[in-house]
Amino acid sequence: MTQTFFQPSPGNDLYPDMPPMRAPCQEFVYRLVADMHPTKEYDIENIQGTGVSRSVSHVKGGTVKGPGIEGIIVEDSGADWAERVHSNKIYYKLDARYTIKTNDGHHIYVQARGLFRPGPGVEFKEPDSMDVNYTQDDVEYFTHITFEAAGNSPYNWMNGIVAVGALMSYGNAAVIDCWRLTNFPGRKVEDVYVGR
Repeated sequence: MTQTFFQPSPGNDLYPDMPPMRAPCQEFVYRLVADMHPTKEYDIENIQGTGVSRSVSHVKGGTVKGPGIEGIIVEDSGADWAERVHSNKIYYKLDARYTIKTNDGHHIYVQARGLFRPGPGVEFKEPDSMDVNYTQDDVEYFTHITFEAAGNSPYNWMNGIVAVGALMSYGNAAVIDCWRLTNFPGRKVEDVYVGR
């Protein structure tokens, strides 16, 4: 799925003497369903007396499916080392890392940093377990996703994209739709080569 229309940037009105810009387009990369381990989670409270805690949630496994990729999350290959800021409303700075293994046998290291917080006017308390559903109507839940794929693999192109994740929680899973930002919608992403 590709967004193919071009929307002018509101910045054009602010700087009319410059060449016009446009909002980036989005192309769908994949949907990933990360099964979080229901019992392997813990908190490190009040780090260095700062009022910030580290909330660690292990990724048990999962699946990934998209137009150019299909595979699994390698079992127990990662976690989310979220930073909990103790404020009036729940606020987490996310830092998830895990490994995908594609159906054709390639490994891709994934790092996702972002935030989780209730949407405007939405109130809820800290859940007692991970088995809670949060939809896009409930929360601001986004990540910036980076990839490390082998240069000689069919996934080399992932090394050179700007990707964002839109998330929801469903049961014990984090569901992530990954989108690539681009100025060239519908065109194949070129591989990243160094020193060639």
